Amino acid sequence: METDRNAASATKPAFNHALFAPVMNHKALDFFNAFAATLAPHPELDRFLSFARSYVGSGKALRGLGVSIGNFIAGGEDIGHSETAMNLGAALELYQSSALVHDDFIDNAPTRRGIPSVHVQAAREIDEGVAGPVAILVGDLLLSLNHLATEHSLKDLDAKTAHRISSYMAQITAEVAWGQYLDVLTERHPLSDPQALRRYVYDVIALKSGHYSVMRPLVLGALLQNPDPQFIETLEKVGRAWGVAFQMRDDEIGVFGDETVTGKPTGSDIREGKRTILITMALARTTGADRDFLEDALGDPSLSDEKLARLVEIIDSSGARLEHEQAIANLAAEGRKYMRELKLDEKREATLAQFGKILLSRDF
Repeated sequence: METDRNAASATKPAFNHALFAPVMNHKALDFFNAFAATLAPHPELDRFLSFARSYVGSGKALRGLGVSIGNFIAGGEDIGHSETAMNLGAALELYQSSALVHDDFIDNAPTRRGIPSVHVQAAREIDEGVAGPVAILVGDLLLSLNHLATEHSLKDLDAKTAHRISSYMAQITAEVAWGQYLDVLTERHPLSDPQALRRYVYDVIALKSGHYSVMRPLVLGALLQNPDPQFIETLEKVGRAWGVAFQMRDDEIGVFGDETVTGKPTGSDIREGKRTILITMALARTTGADRDFLEDALGDPSLSDEKLARLVEIIDSSGARLEHEQAIANLAAEGRKYMRELKLDEKREATLAQFGKILLSRDF
């Protein structure tokens, strides 16, 4: 009977992401609305705020969740019970909104979470000529709210801890900008040497998304507890492995996913010419007409749905998808190996392990 109880305890989820995400999103939206109420009235204000608000409070809140998990496994309160960790997570989610507005403009993505991107909204409601500037300014507004929300979340902490956290948050936002810059240049990287391209892409996605999506949120939360430097170093290894795998999963969903589930156009990365690890694997595995077709289709904004379907089939039949899945599995295992080196108690290890599964076993 005791064994049965232990088995049940081991399989019981440590937290409920489906319940956590709405709470985190609500926090971010509440902070946004509180700030909006401080602005002086102006005939154009409601529209400007509506552009920004459309990106707030509707995501998966995985980065905010990562902050709470990092705090918990480093010795803090249970998931959702630390007001400081929740507020800090909301600040990071506001930054996520900022990054998405800018990212969608850079990529010329038409939709986000099933609604028109900010630059598309601005083009329709105002004028195409101001779409880009509006997207930049809306993203900047949300970045500013990240700064304000970070300061708000740290108001009850001692000065040393507050400085440590605010500095780390600034490091996150700076690192993403650097990674985004490299990502822009990646689209001009030649396709002739897939192996060299893969090494380059790996470094880019680690900087642009992998660190920021997984490693940095976990460490940000852990720093609230000021753990031993060795703990942070090992946690970074967990987050780095899972963070790259997280982005690889995202890239795969972008090719094979269901648009009604993802809220983003399937195949948009191909039409934009994104160099992903999946694409480098397909390039290395194709020859002749298939290789030529792949190279010609990559970065073609007018690529038809029929040609896109053929390209997806080429990627799949080449074995690239299977190889990609194995690479994700290897990174997941690498993260679990480092997770065990943290020597967490059973509940905290189960929590971190569950986070890894949510990150990598998803279709959205």
